[in-house]
Amino acid sequence: MNRQEKIASLLGDILIPILGFFMWDWSIYFICLFFLLDQLAREVSHLYRMRYVKKQQQISQRSYLLNALIFIAFVFMVHWYNFMLHPSINFAHEMNAFFWYKDSGFAQGFFLFPLVIIGERMRFKMNMKQFSNDMHLKSWQNHSVQIFAYFMLFLLLSIGLTVSEMSKTASFLCLILGFACITLFADKFSAFFPR
Repeated sequence: MNRQEKIASLLGDILIPILGFFMWDWSIYFICLFFLLDQLAREVSHLYRMRYVKKQQQISQRSYLLNALIFIAFVFMVHWYNFMLHPSINFAHEMNAFFWYKDSGFAQGFFLFPLVIIGERMRFKMNMKQFSNDMHLKSWQNHSVQIFAYFMLFLLLSIGLTVSEMSKTASFLCLILGFACITLFADKFSAFFPR
């Protein structure tokens, strides 16, 4: 991930959750849902890019399978973490509330979903024009490593919640700090992910 991509990721992964938590009174689960929506858009975008690259270079089935398993485990761990924070949470109710939440007079789902899709579509087009096949593969590896790092972050936070109680603000700050570290440093470990 180049410097510009890291800055863009930091803005999306950190600035919006901070604004959501402190200005719009989003719950941690709301922040996690926004984050999952963003990661799902990136996952789909990477899969489409890999279909293009696959025509020129061989990508192992193991790489696809490993990525899919990591992503599923990551989604599960996000929900487990939120269950550990609030054992009485009703996920279906919270997802519905997230979509229909009104801050500026209309439901945020009608604004956030297209915004995330348009943003990822713009990134997709830019990367398809600028990236070589090797750069696409490196981006795929970086993405997979990031998803694994996010899985580990939520796992560690869940374990931390079993050991000690954390306030809502402390949990949020740990989460944001983890997001920042992963965005800045996860690509250093991409060589360990198979092609």
